[in-house]
Amino acid sequence: MGAVNGGRIRAGARLSLSVRSIRTSIQELTMADLAFVFTTIAVFALVALVAKGVTKL
Repeated sequence: MGAVNGGRIRAGARLSLSVRSIRTSIQELTMADLAFVFTTIAVFALVALVAKGVTKL
């Protein structure tokens, strides 16, 4: 017995898989960007606190 559709994947199924992976990639990149921004703000806040503490010495 042969494979269904000759073993080929329908074009629509292939397209939906690639769109799904693009959406996942965009979401992962967005989360990485948010983590970078949060970390940068936290580092600058820490540097500001250290600078404020040094000026009190």
